[in-house]
Amino acid sequence: MKFFKLTALALASSLVLAGCGSDGGSSSTTVSNNNGSTIPAKPPVNNNLSDLQQAKGLIDTAKQFILDNKAIKDAYEGASEILTEQQQARVSLTFDIAEGLREYMQEKSITRLDAADIIYLRDNGDLKEIIDKDLASDFYWDRFYDNKLTPSDDFLATLDANGKFKLSGTTLVNSEDYDYSYNPLTNNIDSIATKDSFKITYDKFENTLASNSSTDNFKGRFGFNNITIGSDAKAVVFSSLSQGATVNAQFSDKVLINDEFDLDEVNAAGITVEKAVIKLGDVKLKANDSTIKASDLELAFLDMSHKRADGSLVVRTLPSTIKLTGQLIKEKPKTDMTISLNAVANENDIKNVIKVTQDGDIEEAAGKFVGIEIVMSLNGQVARKNTNITTSIPIDIQANLKRMSRKDVELQGLSANVDGKKLYVTGKTILDTTYNVSCKCTQLNITQNNAAVNLKFDVNNDFVKQDTSTGKIADITVNGKVLGQLLENNGTVSAKFVDNSFVPLG
Repeated sequence: MKFFKLTALALASSLVLAGCGSDGGSSSTTVSNNNGSTIPAKPPVNNNLSDLQQAKGLIDTAKQFILDNKAIKDAYEGASEILTEQQQARVSLTFDIAEGLREYMQEKSITRLDAADIIYLRDNGDLKEIIDKDLASDFYWDRFYDNKLTPSDDFLATLDANGKFKLSGTTLVNSEDYDYSYNPLTNNIDSIATKDSFKITYDKFENTLASNSSTDNFKGRFGFNNITIGSDAKAVVFSSLSQGATVNAQFSDKVLINDEFDLDEVNAAGITVEKAVIKLGDVKLKANDSTIKASDLELAFLDMSHKRADGSLVVRTLPSTIKLTGQLIKEKPKTDMTISLNAVANENDIKNVIKVTQDGDIEEAAGKFVGIEIVMSLNGQVARKNTNITTSIPIDIQANLKRMSRKDVELQGLSANVDGKKLYVTGKTILDTTYNVSCKCTQLNITQNNAAVNLKFDVNNDFVKQDTSTGKIADITVNGKVLGQLLENNGTVSAKFVDNSFVPLG
């Protein structure tokens, strides 16, 4: 996998993750030094409430939390995707064209291509490997792209002696996409053609993810000021204040990072990635009714290897860090949400505990485990279904998870603000020997003030009942005193209190 592909993956991953959440400027959650060690504080106790009021308050807040989640699900049901299938194809082709031009110029030792050059080479067939692609796939089908570029006068691609590629200007793309599939009924190959025509404008697109000199410590950049794909209602616009991503990689030996660079080929030569870090800042995607922002993304990974008896190397690339702050703004349903995600694995654990087997599988050394900690916050608002845009559901969730042993993953703290009232949750999940969730393995302790309810779930996320004859799931307690029960009968969950009052939860 070439560095360009890794960096494009970082861009895509960051925007997908950012799309899970909301407004970058309004988040009230701070990740301490961005190091994955913040546990949400437990909310203060309201001692003005009686014990029974505290017990009922816990259930009322939990019920509102459930209703809010259902309202959000209903609001998003049928909502349009951020990118249509056509837009996704256009985005992919936009980056493929840029990389294809760079590879062509490097292969032919060309330093400059303007619009007239590209039109001449296109018409004379010399650019066929760039604008026509024959991509094979598994089983009975393959895709063939017939893409023709018609660049405007401002279109210009340059490549310097150090491998820095720059691209600017506008080009029209006329694309024909053919799907081929084997039809067992007719014993023929069927084809379906999809045609598209759209413009791409590159503003200061730059790719320095190649080098003409061998190095064991590579530094590169991939980015742009602006890329506009299509026009009017179908337009997809990428923009970046920081010109995209930086890549820093440390190798076990010197390697030439050029058009031929490929991780699989380098690994076959016995060279591994000691550590690589991709950082991406201030990238924005606007399409349809959505705006996604990704900032402060950091992806770090390293190689683990096993040398076989025949001298060949089996290599697995493992992530060690994912850090992201992102935002989603959407018109329908009205959404303004921020996500902050920080997942960090101990690199020394990875190096000393993880082993790659002869077959290329990954396993932890006996009695040892890789420590992992995840910090996440989600803040913002989502409109309720069938209401005006001023009515919204506020979202304020902070959580910390930590792997405590080979089998135990703890929810060390989750704080959820529901209509101004706080729920606080701790818990534990037990993994089986294959690191899947095992039966009767998840436990959650949900509290508010001094009230608490302890829940257990099986592998299917169904309640593990304390008493199947009565449908009792758990006691509702305040300072250890039982003031009610959580019950499930005929698929309905409700709370029954000592004063014989009931609160249905769903």
